[in-house]
Amino acid sequence: MHGLLLELPTGYYLECHPDLPILRRPDGSMVAAFSAWGFDPEAVRWAAQADVAREAPQAVPTQPGSLRAHFFGRFELLCDGEAISLGRNQKALTLLKYLLANRSHPASQDYLMGWLWPESNLKKARWSLNSAVYTLRKILGSCAPTSTNYVLLDKGYYRLCSTLRVSTDTDEFYARYERGRRVEKAGRMSEAAGEYEGAAVLYRDVYLVEDLYEDWTMIERERLANVYMDMLDRLAGYYKEAGQYRESISTCYRALDKDRCHEDSYRLLVECYVRLGLRGEALRQYRLCERILAREHGVDLSPDTRALYTSLLEEPERVRSPR
Repeated sequence: MHGLLLELPTGYYLECHPDLPILRRPDGSMVAAFSAWGFDPEAVRWAAQADVAREAPQAVPTQPGSLRAHFFGRFELLCDGEAISLGRNQKALTLLKYLLANRSHPASQDYLMGWLWPESNLKKARWSLNSAVYTLRKILGSCAPTSTNYVLLDKGYYRLCSTLRVSTDTDEFYARYERGRRVEKAGRMSEAAGEYEGAAVLYRDVYLVEDLYEDWTMIERERLANVYMDMLDRLAGYYKEAGQYRESISTCYRALDKDRCHEDSYRLLVECYVRLGLRGEALRQYRLCERILAREHGVDLSPDTRALYTSLLEEPERVRSPR
């Protein structure tokens, strides 16, 4: 309903929820969220236009025969930028994901048979593993400039051939995060923010979303999600300190899209809205945080959040002019 009235950029739409109307891109990913207690069409339109204007991420350069694996969201494997058909053999696909994600750790035949075919006898499990490996070799071979066996068996352990050139979105994501941390510690926060923003673009969704309940994916999924939230915290704080309050607000909403109970983001929203002179919106965010924490976790606001509310909303002389 709001999307039609707002004249949003092509494909952008407003998804209405009882507490948080969410502005989404054409692919369904979140741009920002807004309070249902008060609706500002200009703020929604501004957020959509700013997102459209944001510079698109740079394409990852590849060499002929290079593989690129996407682990964030739905798994994809690309060869020279083109998606590879992964077929219908789900066990082979699981094996492919596992070997790509654990390239430095060979996997034993016994472990793979026990994990992937726990109900089968040894003979049948070995036959099934051989079949899956054969399928996997065909998948990887479709990208090879020459006929090369990219799945090796060495003393009972399977591993990918060391000559196989593979890059992954998760490796790039973490490398950008590490570079950002280094330059941030060196006092170059604006440079760090560029690294964090570049990493955040890669985080399309949680790690291997199709394998949420696989034990081997859970620890890595949690680690990457924590890194993502840490980067958003750092970006939101940086933008606030730099006086870029709308950028800080947008970043806070990105964090809340992943964790509706992220109290630090609500605190920053309250402060930034006050700095912009939107005291009513700041109050709504405070009340929203209070209600969501009570409903979803049965907890009260922290003393820090209550103190911030008191100091910012009861001392108007501290409010800066909107930017």
